[in-house]
Amino acid sequence: MNRNQSDANTGNILVVDDTPENLRLLSTMLTDHGYKVRKVINGKLALDAAQVNPPDLILLDIMMPQLNGYEVCKKLKACEQTAQVPVIFLSALNDAIDKVKAFDVGGADYITKPFQIEEVVARVENQLLIRRLQKQQQEQNIKLQQEISVRQQAQVALQTLNQELETRVQARTVELTQANKQLLKLEAELRQALVQQQELNEFKSRIITTISHEYRTPLTTINSSAELLELYGHKWPQEKQLNHLQRIQRKVKHLTSLVNDVLFLDKFECENIKLNLVPLDLLKFGEELVEDLKMTALKGQTIEFRAQGDCLQGTWDEKILRQILSNLLSNAIKYSPEVGVIKLQISSQDGKMVWKIEDQGIGIPTEDQARLFESFHRASNVSNIPGIGLGLSITKKCVDLYNGQITCESKVGIGTTFTVTIPLSQSKLNFEDTPKSEQAFKLGLNRFCQDSSPDISVIKSAVL
Repeated sequence: MNRNQSDANTGNILVVDDTPENLRLLSTMLTDHGYKVRKVINGKLALDAAQVNPPDLILLDIMMPQLNGYEVCKKLKACEQTAQVPVIFLSALNDAIDKVKAFDVGGADYITKPFQIEEVVARVENQLLIRRLQKQQQEQNIKLQQEISVRQQAQVALQTLNQELETRVQARTVELTQANKQLLKLEAELRQALVQQQELNEFKSRIITTISHEYRTPLTTINSSAELLELYGHKWPQEKQLNHLQRIQRKVKHLTSLVNDVLFLDKFECENIKLNLVPLDLLKFGEELVEDLKMTALKGQTIEFRAQGDCLQGTWDEKILRQILSNLLSNAIKYSPEVGVIKLQISSQDGKMVWKIEDQGIGIPTEDQARLFESFHRASNVSNIPGIGLGLSITKKCVDLYNGQITCESKVGIGTTFTVTIPLSQSKLNFEDTPKSEQAFKLGLNRFCQDSSPDISVIKSAVL
């Protein structure tokens, strides 16, 4: 190899020898082969030169004063900056023990003096090639470590990004789920509102149809009686005139009842009705109610009112309670024979107030009892008895306001018994707030209530 050869094969070589002739010989030899050569004549200078500018290879003489080659090599290998620089020992010593020692202290190769040019060049080139390969491997390792570090950082960043994306996706999923639930809820509410509106429209349409049909006959009767009284009233005896007037009154009451039922049911459908609780004497209330309904009963019909237990005082919604009992008693009167007994009984038991309305009327067929409380439904055996089928529907809604129950026992041709049960927790007793004079009167009634269910007329006369 000559000096015109490519610099790719050159190397920076430090030659250490205390013999000037050897330094010149090695320097000339290596320079002719294209290597860069630095020369020093002792171990101390070699250590300084190597640390200032670490060479690619060191040719180190063993036999030198002060610091021999072995000691210099140890110091080079102990220094991090020069530990990787290969050392070829130069020596006239040819014993195996010397060579072994050279390798023990970190030497990479061993050249025996006198030098052979081809051997020196071959061993130098071999160590420089190994050194270049080591450097390349180190550089590749560094690059690989850098790439690994970059990839790890990228992986961490990717994991962080994935976690952020997953968190966002989860949050968005929760938002979409909630939004979907709200949409479904709104859709359900809208469907329910549409169904309710449709039911309300059908209900109103049925009311109009039913009322227009039910009004026709009473109005015809009223008009007929009014015309007869107008034309012939002055010729008729007073009894016949009275019959026509009573006939008109009955039809007017019937029409009024129809209107009240429709208005009351419409209020239930359109408003959130709440109980308006006020102090109420149930015994007096029942007595007045019976007296009012006697006006609509036939001559042969008897209404019995009985009370049992501590049932007299409480706070009730009088209008709702009147609606419940009036509807049931009116039905009992309407569907009973001309001669018969209708019974209204009040009792308190197990923390509940119980009303029973019993008649001896036409009864309700079994197949109709399941639909008893549906609006506009009437039993199949009512024949020509007037009515539009709203009374029991209204009654059921009123009982529900009290969180109560209503049941029916009926046999065709024998009679019907309706039982209304309302928890006393719906009616706070206020007996303590009653004046003493009234307490004495009511205590007397209580004693009669606790007897064996005497007739209300007997109770009244006994107290008075």
